[in-house]
Amino acid sequence: MRPVSAREQALWTRARLGRCGPPLDLLTARFDRHVYAPHAHEEFTIGVCVGGSELIDYRGGHIRTGPGSIVVLAPGEMHTGGPGTPTEGYAYRALYADPALLTDGTLGGLPHFREPLLDDAELAVALRLAHTELSACPDPLEAESRLPWLLTALARRHSTSGPAPDEIPGAAWVAHAVRDRLADELLTPPSLSPWPRTSASPATNSCAPSARRWGYPRTPGSPSTG
Repeated sequence: MRPVSAREQALWTRARLGRCGPPLDLLTARFDRHVYAPHAHEEFTIGVCVGGSELIDYRGGHIRTGPGSIVVLAPGEMHTGGPGTPTEGYAYRALYADPALLTDGTLGGLPHFREPLLDDAELAVALRLAHTELSACPDPLEAESRLPWLLTALARRHSTSGPAPDEIPGAAWVAHAVRDRLADELLTPPSLSPWPRTSASPATNSCAPSARRWGYPRTPGSPSTG
């Protein structure tokens, strides 16, 4: 991680999906007045606002985020970012995913998100929880277990791409059943601070496993497990 300043900061963590898998960058940012110059990324930018409000110029319009909202910016598309109000800063957690990571489990090639601002409270909580815990401990196996599920759920729920058929009859039902059972066993998610921890915080050095708090979102239409 590399801090920018004590007050306005951007903390980066690189997670790897499996020991030999592709890397994926995680950003935890908190700004009072910082405004990004127009720029674009080669990856999908997937962010969750965790405090304040950010104003983003994108596709000729303006996006105003609030706590709990998800923003998806497509690869190669120019955008800016800055405080949503003159007196209020903004904080967010973002991950930068290779486009190939969003095509698994869907049909039609690269997913297209007509609406960059998404209202999906369940998915926002799951993304935030995974981001928080992997930023503190970017274990490759943990990242491989959690992030592909979340990216597939994002593409299936909110992009124009249709879900890919299951190669093994019944495999999807089993996967949904196991995932939903895990979700049913979740304890109430801990209170997450809207502002990023500093490098001196004990939590950033902790790699305790989080076996019961994966936070996978349920997929609409999945079978009930009771």
